[in-house]
Amino acid sequence: MHDAMPRFPSGLSTTGATMGDIAEVTQLLRTSEVFDHGEAEITFEDVHGDWSRPGFDPAEDVLLVRDRDALVAFAEVPGWRAEATVHPSARGRGIGSALLAWTEHRAMTRPTDHEERRVGQTIQDSNAAAIALLTAHGYEVRHTSWVLRLPDDVTIRDVQLPDDVTIRPFRPGIEDRSAYQVIEDAFNEWPTRLPTTYEAWRATSVERRDFDERLLLVAVHGTEVVGVAFCIPYPEEGWVQQLAVRADHRGKGIAKALLRRSFEDLRSLGLPAVGLNTDSRTGALGLYTSVGMVVRATYVHYSKLLAPS
Repeated sequence: MHDAMPRFPSGLSTTGATMGDIAEVTQLLRTSEVFDHGEAEITFEDVHGDWSRPGFDPAEDVLLVRDRDALVAFAEVPGWRAEATVHPSARGRGIGSALLAWTEHRAMTRPTDHEERRVGQTIQDSNAAAIALLTAHGYEVRHTSWVLRLPDDVTIRDVQLPDDVTIRPFRPGIEDRSAYQVIEDAFNEWPTRLPTTYEAWRATSVERRDFDERLLLVAVHGTEVVGVAFCIPYPEEGWVQQLAVRADHRGKGIAKALLRRSFEDLRSLGLPAVGLNTDSRTGALGLYTSVGMVVRATYVHYSKLLAPS
């Protein structure tokens, strides 16, 4: 159990989680997504991968809220970013405020090597109730993100790569760490981004239950991996989860070529809907719109500094 638990409405019980709770949590999240956004996107494999990261303990880092036997709310704090939702039928009872207090409590007590204590949540810009709750408790906008989709009738034009650069599926067990390093170095250029360990990256990529090694593409210069595209074949949409090019090989069309090949491969699996997300820290929105992708949802990350460095 969690010490110094925030007070939840009468009649509700709270516990930590186990890996056996993933299916129930996934269903709660999908129900909330349909209610809030019109469609469900998260899958069992997403939650399983997140909870499998080294250092993440579902018993301590997750809170389940039940009304009798029914799961009515959930929150997790894997680091500086929290996730939380309340079942649509249980909203308006003060559960969201209690969840918010718990995420801050957990962020303050969770072991960390970072100098400052901060926690935040990413909310769709149309979710007025959640935004009002966060801003009322001192949360401020830190960055904006966009979900984009390539229309079914649009194909990215072929890109002429340098003669010494080749795109192909990665070699599992040989290029895992090289792929990770290209992604990690590129993503660490973002302001406010916290590093990801190799083990944590593996848990959410090559060790995912739905991982398809054909969908982790690398751009190779000689024997060096200089670009990576990692894709997830969701049931109803192909998704480019990570796209990165090494700094010294940018400006050669590699990112666009990786994107084109990724979408081709996903569509070949019978997934005509293909998409990805990006945020304001990357500066990549223009790349995606230039190849014909369209924004279908906008999210805002609200963050609160709990204790300065």
